[in-house]
Amino acid sequence: MAEFADVLLRIPVDRPFTYRIPEALAAKVRPGVRVTVPFRNAEREGYVLRLTDRADVPGIRDLRGAGDEVVIDERLFELTRWVAARYGCSWGEALEAAIPAGVRKDRPGRKVHLVSAGEGTPRTRRQAAVWEAAKALAGPLPLREFRRRTGASPGLVAAMVRSGLLRLQAAPPEGDALADAVVEVPKEIRLTPEQEAALAAIAEGGVVLLEGVTGSGKTEVYLRAIERVVAQGKQAIVLVPEIALTAQMVSRFRARFPRVAVLHSVLAEADRAAQWRAAREGSVDVVVGARSAVFAPVRSLGLIVVDEEHEVSYKQESVPRYHAREVAVHRARAEGAVAILGSATPSLESLHRAATGEYRRVRLPNRIGGLPLPEIEVVDMAAERAEIRRYPVISRRLEQLVRRSMERGEQVILFLNRRGFLTHVSCARCGWTFRCRRCDVTMTYHRENDRAWCHACLESAPLPPSCPDCGSPRLLQFGLGTERVEAEVRALLPGFRVSRMDSDSMKSRRDYRDALRALWTGDTDVLVGTQMIAKGLDVPDVTLVGVVNADTAFHLPDFRAAERTFQMITQVAGRTGRGPRGGRVVVQTFNPQHYAIRAAATYDSAGFLARELEMRRELGYPPFVSLVRIVVQGTPEARIRSAAERLGDRLRGALEGTAASLLGPAPAPLYRLRGRYRMHLLLKIPDLEAVLPRIRQAVAAAGAGRSLQTVLDVDPVDLR
Repeated sequence: MAEFADVLLRIPVDRPFTYRIPEALAAKVRPGVRVTVPFRNAEREGYVLRLTDRADVPGIRDLRGAGDEVVIDERLFELTRWVAARYGCSWGEALEAAIPAGVRKDRPGRKVHLVSAGEGTPRTRRQAAVWEAAKALAGPLPLREFRRRTGASPGLVAAMVRSGLLRLQAAPPEGDALADAVVEVPKEIRLTPEQEAALAAIAEGGVVLLEGVTGSGKTEVYLRAIERVVAQGKQAIVLVPEIALTAQMVSRFRARFPRVAVLHSVLAEADRAAQWRAAREGSVDVVVGARSAVFAPVRSLGLIVVDEEHEVSYKQESVPRYHAREVAVHRARAEGAVAILGSATPSLESLHRAATGEYRRVRLPNRIGGLPLPEIEVVDMAAERAEIRRYPVISRRLEQLVRRSMERGEQVILFLNRRGFLTHVSCARCGWTFRCRRCDVTMTYHRENDRAWCHACLESAPLPPSCPDCGSPRLLQFGLGTERVEAEVRALLPGFRVSRMDSDSMKSRRDYRDALRALWTGDTDVLVGTQMIAKGLDVPDVTLVGVVNADTAFHLPDFRAAERTFQMITQVAGRTGRGPRGGRVVVQTFNPQHYAIRAAATYDSAGFLARELEMRRELGYPPFVSLVRIVVQGTPEARIRSAAERLGDRLRGALEGTAASLLGPAPAPLYRLRGRYRMHLLLKIPDLEAVLPRIRQAVAAAGAGRSLQTVLDVDPVDLR
């Protein structure tokens, strides 16, 4: 019997640590089991990588505890090893991301802890911010979700519970609150010749880029491909980018397959753990979920589908910073499965790989039933403003079309990818701007709770009555978010049912369920929302879609701004015209001549891609190179600048003789975040695999500490 175990810990050290197996734990300890170990002066949890009879390490300590189940098998070990190497994190950190919290705790955990606001007086600014966020909730929120939204640490929450500022209550977990939001009845569907050709291509294996216009039947292709896989005794994983899309997708899949598991963050921990275990035990055929479902422990993987593969929400923004699309492709290849990347607007990276032969591109160019794509009308908001002498939220043309739709008993979707009511407050006399005191971010006013919030750190404050710099009472208020659009529509259309779907209004599982059900049953006349309504929704009575502001991406420091604008307009346009009544799209913009908007308005994807690819090639951006971004952040400011300069020197030395190029260091566009200063460096790399180990070594040599952190982000999607 083995005497020692090599254990992977969730720390930024990329190697296992060896521990002695006590006799009392010998029957439990085996590869893949979660264990508790002493590490320095604390206890940590990790996973047994392997057992061994010998250990040449002095001062070996004993394991202190072990779970009852094997949670990591050989394939998941290999997949997370690749994730760690590809995205510059430790193996233990990658493993931790692959296992749901309910499974990590190694206990049933049939209770969910709900957080609500208590009473008392906050003692610190941070407590005040978290308390205000709790008071703004429509109802109790699961502890994990509350901490995610507020950024509150476990210690801060515990202290606030002890002082009475927060209340913590245990409640039984709900099931999949989205499952009954929409019910789809199975129906006989005859495939089009294009769908038949797509299925034939998928049957050949490999990675298939399925490019289909909105409403062309991509989901039916997924379903038929999965039927083949299930008939062979294998399982499938289906990834969706938004929780809001899960309900409709799950409904469609459950109409065909009785054994479907769901993995998304709206589920309670215990329910998610139960679904995860069902997938591991082979008692489900299909797993549907958001990006972390790419790690679902299916026994025999036959197919992975990445729906809306272009979506940036597939990128994890915390360690490990993996991209679910890339992980899905690697996993499919490693396990001999097929990968389908589906989208009406594929990413330039995927299109380039198809052009080079790495992927096979299959197209669905027409909507089912010969339905035409909706006409897209562009409204020049600069001309509109000049004519009516004020800033319009809803243009006269869009208002006219909304009223017509209401008169005919149809439904309308209004899209704006920005939350809140007002997004900018400044002094008319001296130019002072209402900014977060900790971040280089303007405060966004939310009328619902009469507070201004920083969307970066969740600090909040009341609107000032006058300028704090010069005392002038004349404060300019402008900019708009979904809350203001909702208010504007309610004023324009009294008596009609207007609802809003964004992360402010969707505070619980029931909110998602109720909003989706109201839309599909026709109880909502006008739906205002952010990106969560921009894709996937298929409601026949939606005959008009309005893009309230198509320019939001243009104001961000992002070389993908044009691509994202083109994708957004095309995807939002796809929410209408899916029924016999047809559809129309109105795009409001101050840049009507921008090539992305002009191409989207005419469905000229080929013209847009040609121009965008030419520009990317000239400037040396993906898909022609890989990007690696390194952010050095902390305090004081001088130390961060100095550390970034030293790291830049190390990187130049490490990359000497390679084709990689380094930009920076320079102040990040969002230079101050949560009170920490940020410098960043950007590397353009033709051959990432060859130089990434050198980059990791240079970053590791830079060191870190409480007041200094170095963040390595491979394939970044956010350059702020």
